[in-house]
Amino acid sequence: MILKNRGVREHGTQRLAALDGLRAVAALGVLLYHVADWSGRPGRFAHGYLAVDFFFCLSGFVLAHAFERRDIGWPAYLRIRIVRIWPLLVLSTLIGAVLTSRHSPPFWPNLVRGLLLVPRLGHPVEYTFPTLFPFNPPAWSLCLEVVVSALWFPLRRAPDMLLAATVLVSGGVMLWVALGLNGVETGWDQATFWLGLVRATFSFSLGWLCWRYRELAPRPRLWLPAIVLLAALVLPLFPRGPAPWNGIYDYACVAVLFPLVVLAGAHDPQGAAGAVCRTTGDLSYPLYALHWATWAVMLRLYADGWKPLLPVWFPALAVIVAPVVAWIAFRFYDAPVRRWLRPAP
Repeated sequence: MILKNRGVREHGTQRLAALDGLRAVAALGVLLYHVADWSGRPGRFAHGYLAVDFFFCLSGFVLAHAFERRDIGWPAYLRIRIVRIWPLLVLSTLIGAVLTSRHSPPFWPNLVRGLLLVPRLGHPVEYTFPTLFPFNPPAWSLCLEVVVSALWFPLRRAPDMLLAATVLVSGGVMLWVALGLNGVETGWDQATFWLGLVRATFSFSLGWLCWRYRELAPRPRLWLPAIVLLAALVLPLFPRGPAPWNGIYDYACVAVLFPLVVLAGAHDPQGAAGAVCRTTGDLSYPLYALHWATWAVMLRLYADGWKPLLPVWFPALAVIVAPVVAWIAFRFYDAPVRRWLRPAP
């Protein structure tokens, strides 16, 4: 999520525009998954939650590409990460605070924690799963990515043996989670935050490992990894049975499929394909950061009020409105603010 400028290079590294396009596909998968669930149609686009694992894997690859060999200090690196993430985080959190303040007390502690990306931890009531960020629920994955990527930086030149050990240990824990929960959809609430850290560590480390061995990967046509990724995200859930097939599927996607997709997208296409990848890539993070806030605003404007099952046109409209809002936010807020915050060369 670092390589964002229109030029082919930023921070001295080549922009891998194909990965921008794949990030946009994953953001679309999250949007489809959530609008189906929020409109009363759970199970449609059912594996969209795995896009988060793809984001973690992609982040490990891209950050290693940008910073593993770069001579830069930890404070400067953290500043770059803050400038990249915080403007849209602030906007989405403030929108959520205005719309949901009465339903998520206490207001000021939740607002401050949300703006600083500090999760609301504690001891939840048994059989409840309170969100980590009441005013901006999707921020849980941003929090995990920031924590893991910040801890990664001092270790970015670690030997392959340490990296392999990290993958094996975190992968073993996630296999236990996938089989026990029949999936990897965890880490977004107070009860499973620490499992979320392992989830992020596993996929991030896989992305980092992929970067180390990127020369071994083939380069198929871009449409192939994009179609494979979208198909993996929209596939229906596997029914429960004597074997945890859904957990096995989730783990196979996270441990095998997504790293292969990232490797297949590690190039910079030219012409129209490259332009599409760069444009959609610019919108991917605003779409993810603001899609919940966009939905919340749409509900407030809906004349018939919220219902457990909303008419099908409402989520269909959200799939159109959310990217438009993302483009407006990117063009007139996110990009200008980041340019202003970026230190002078």
